[in-house]
Amino acid sequence: MEGTVPVAQDVLVELNNVYVKSDRGGQVFRDLSFTLKAGRSAVITGAAGSGKTSLAELLVGLRPVQSGSVEVMGQTIKPEKARTIKQVRRKIGGVGGIFGLMPSLTVAENITFPLVLAGERRRMRQERLLKMLTEFSLLKQAREYPHSLTRVENTLVQFARASIAHQPLMLIDEPLAGLDRKTYQRIFEYLVSVSLSGRSMIILSSEILSRELPNTDYYQIIDGALV
Repeated sequence: MEGTVPVAQDVLVELNNVYVKSDRGGQVFRDLSFTLKAGRSAVITGAAGSGKTSLAELLVGLRPVQSGSVEVMGQTIKPEKARTIKQVRRKIGGVGGIFGLMPSLTVAENITFPLVLAGERRRMRQERLLKMLTEFSLLKQAREYPHSLTRVENTLVQFARASIAHQPLMLIDEPLAGLDRKTYQRIFEYLVSVSLSGRSMIILSSEILSRELPNTDYYQIIDGALV
């Protein structure tokens, strides 16, 4: 499902000694450090409430840090740096969690939205859209709106949207939760193809994947730290 992406040794994500408090004042992360190089992926597991979604929010500028630093693709991420965050977000393909579909757009419009933001020509958008609709078996749903989709279809649309623009980083929150066995296997094979293509992924999951992905490092969130 994926074309090959040139692999560089640049650092895509760098978290240094990050400390984050919850809205109620409790600890979310303590002394959290993490590095992801281009061409590598990371699977980060943790129990419900361990901070997986908070980590996604950190990376796209939706959550401030009390101390430490967050850098994504060479840019320091802070909620007040709106222009920088906007530029960085366009380079991230998001699935699940905070990356839901836009309810006012059709499936086709949701999938092509990253290309619209990138200024791609209509012809190119339509060519890539057809490829995504075919690969993810969504041709019949192209004109439907998110409210009419099944949970599986919604997930597939999000993966198609995250794939269409070949962004260098995919940020995936609970990609396999609640899927039937057939769809689980299909999505897992897709993740394998992404990993082999040279694109980087950060996969946040409450469950251990059925088997290991290539070019991937594995972490757990325990007591606010990565181990």
